Amino acid sequence: MKIKGIGLGPSLRGREMVRSGETRIVRASTLGLPLGRTRELLVCIYGARIGAKFDLEPSRGEFTIGRDAGADASLDDDSASRLHCRLVRVDDAWWLEDLGSTNGTWIGAQSVTRAPLEDGALIKVGGTIFKYLATHNLEAAYYEEIYRMAIFDGLTQIHNRRYFEEFTDREIARAQRHERPLSLLLFDVDYFKSINDSHGHLAGDLVLRELAALIRKRIRREELFARYAGDEFVIVLPESNATDAARFGEHLCAKVREASFLHEGHEIPVRISVGVGQISPDTKGVSQLVALADAALYRAKQQGRDRVSP
Repeated sequence: MKIKGIGLGPSLRGREMVRSGETRIVRASTLGLPLGRTRELLVCIYGARIGAKFDLEPSRGEFTIGRDAGADASLDDDSASRLHCRLVRVDDAWWLEDLGSTNGTWIGAQSVTRAPLEDGALIKVGGTIFKYLATHNLEAAYYEEIYRMAIFDGLTQIHNRRYFEEFTDREIARAQRHERPLSLLLFDVDYFKSINDSHGHLAGDLVLRELAALIRKRIRREELFARYAGDEFVIVLPESNATDAARFGEHLCAKVREASFLHEGHEIPVRISVGVGQISPDTKGVSQLVALADAALYRAKQQGRDRVSP
């Protein structure tokens, strides 16, 4: 059987001929194929409109974000200004401009007045976070981002509770099967409600983001760091007993004490309390391990906070 006369068009380059008996297949290499233009969109990864996507059309020249019903991305977010910021097309790139907002416009951890956007940039507007995507395949990029949203926390960019529970369930089974240690650290921010009350919820968001970034650097590949709920975080430590886990918890407390958390020029003192849980042959699932760590966290609070309790 011979296959011939396939209309692959004049742009075909790098042809390969693959023979299998009497079958002849022509395979086109993608090298040298002209690609379509880069397209851009915003995806809301945190906030009331999570999952919403907004196509950015260069021909329009700008895209506005804010509480105003007429904004291109209208937000039900009290911490966003009426017209908070806009994206402006300059030559072949999008720039982000703050429009005199009350709480500022942020790219990552940096407050900006006007700045160019790069693929993957995180734009924070009040309590809402968008991700800017620039790609040749918007549909694939969007669905990849939707998948990320299912397992990552939009605010802190670490794994979420859902992924933590799936990961830890597997690790408990593995550790019990091979009779290996496994420990869990559960910690939260001391007096976090007071931070929100005194400095505002945007300051509280900043503390959670920067705390996550600080601790993420100290997590090994085989371990897991996740946001559990609110200001509660968990770290899963395979091959670590309670003593090793408590020692690591003390290290984290010290690093948080040394860190500087600044919001609008004001330093916010941040401390954490840590509870340790360790599995036994009788541990039945994630909820029981979390309950052990939660009881230890309660003891740490009772003993004065800013400490680790096994």
